[in-house]
Amino acid sequence: MSWEHALGWFFAVVLGGLALGFFAGAWGKYRLNARGRWIEAEIVRVDEDKDTDGDPRFYPVVAFTPPDGEPVEVKSLSGKPYPPECGRGVGSKVSVRYDPARPTRIELPGYERDGVLTSLLVGLVLAGAVGAIAVEMLG
Repeated sequence: MSWEHALGWFFAVVLGGLALGFFAGAWGKYRLNARGRWIEAEIVRVDEDKDTDGDPRFYPVVAFTPPDGEPVEVKSLSGKPYPPECGRGVGSKVSVRYDPARPTRIELPGYERDGVLTSLLVGLVLAGAVGAIAVEMLG
């Protein structure tokens, strides 16, 4: 096997893994949209972190207790470059959508990530690239 073939298969495996990650993300978002329930939560703190450029990012952490469940505390997966707006700071009540089967999967309005369709399309583009590489390597 030549190094071109080895490199081609390496990229196919990497892109295939990324495609699977985007498909899994789309599935999780779909499940949250399909069976999610709204509940009132409290912002218990705001975690500050840095992005890849070193700029600050703020991630609200909310706490709630689902009906028939244990108390849950979960950090938003997406942050903003500024703290939550006035009236949405620590101690504020907010509505969040959570997955009853997995209460740590939440959607906090204003802190949404890419939707199902975006993740699905990116996964399909990556899967198409894997297919093109495979055809080239096998043909």
